[in-house]
Amino acid sequence: MDLVQGLFDRLDDWRHLPSYQLERRADIFFSLYLVEALEEKFASAVHPIIVPEFPVHKGSIRDGQGSNESFKIDYLAISQARDVAYFVELKTDIGSRRGEQDRYLHDAAAAGLPRLLEGLKKIFAATSEKRKYLHLLRKLEELGLIALPASMDDGIKRGVTAASREIDILSPPMRCEVVYVQPTGDGDADINFTQFHSIVAKHTDPLSRRFAESLSAWSERADSADAR
Repeated sequence: MDLVQGLFDRLDDWRHLPSYQLERRADIFFSLYLVEALEEKFASAVHPIIVPEFPVHKGSIRDGQGSNESFKIDYLAISQARDVAYFVELKTDIGSRRGEQDRYLHDAAAAGLPRLLEGLKKIFAATSEKRKYLHLLRKLEELGLIALPASMDDGIKRGVTAASREIDILSPPMRCEVVYVQPTGDGDADINFTQFHSIVAKHTDPLSRRFAESLSAWSERADSADAR
């Protein structure tokens, strides 16, 4: 059995099931080409490191929110020039767009990345998953957005959270763009699946060829395809 073919055959089929969330399974494939897609869309070089499921502290963008409630941005990417931050939301079904989620994304963009990073420090101080958040923080350090104190690892080992207050925010003010990767749409903030397909189709390896084939099918809503 060709496992690449079998994998995408299964995604093509299972996306029609009522509770199957295709975007949660397919996001890793989109991530492989996301930098190229952003560069094509915005005609600007993008840093090769992208951060999935970037947490946003709700209280940092909206007054009155729970102290440690957060929501996630599907991918965070920044331009090589560090003048633009891209907040990317992936939707494999255009019908799954939600107004409240869109408002949170735009509120986050209005707040700006430095403020979101300050909010992340609050999440880190409160979370019990220190090791996973430290991995996230190191990725942000690689992007040049923060500087971690040398004592961070020792602080984690002792269960001390004070080190979180010593994280320096280096991110300059930069424009934040909310971008939707979704089956259809031709707005300034949209990368539709036809456009994404053109990026994937530039690659000739078996995975890219098969992913490109599925992207053509995924441009239709699963329930619409079922109804025919």
